[in-house]
Amino acid sequence: MTTVLLVDDHPVYRRGLGVLLRAAGFDVVGEAASGLEAIAAVATHRPDVVLMDLGMPELGGTAATERILAEYPATRVVVVTMFGDEESVRAALAAGAVGYVLKDSPPAQVEAAVVAAASGARLLGPGVPFPAATPAATQPEAFRLLTARERDVAALLAKGLSNRTIGERLGVSDKTVANYVAGLRLKLGAVDRHDAARIVRGDG
Repeated sequence: MTTVLLVDDHPVYRRGLGVLLRAAGFDVVGEAASGLEAIAAVATHRPDVVLMDLGMPELGGTAATERILAEYPATRVVVVTMFGDEESVRAALAAGAVGYVLKDSPPAQVEAAVVAAASGARLLGPGVPFPAATPAATQPEAFRLLTARERDVAALLAKGLSNRTIGERLGVSDKTVANYVAGLRLKLGAVDRHDAARIVRGDG
């Protein structure tokens, strides 16, 4: 059963969403009212999928998403928000979110986004604009969804550097680098770190 964490600063919305998801067969393991609470809740519950609002106190959903995925790269984040502008979508996807659904979407769309996220797929709900192509359009689709720090790690990984050397270059621990590499493998569909490096380099 897919486990889900709900993150939204409106308790009534969280409660309603929880009822909806439980009725659909998902296991709602926790709730959070801010980005900081979300980070702590992920550490406690290790959910498969996080449903993340964007506009919240203390720490917004985009920043929380990036911090969560840096530590727990196997977690899938789906944004559920009222913000339907292209810049918000672009920022959320760049932070690592794999789904984006507007709050006024039919309930079935939220359920579909959770199912897609749990299976490793991406889903943008009705009315969500697909960000315009960037100069990186020639790169693999998955690579364009990496966070800025994941791209830093990927660039060094492609050079054949070890986790320790990458950590020294970026000022982070070996364990943190290992978490980033695990996330890269998932997003790029790589079987191991060498395959991930090959994909980043664009080797055949």
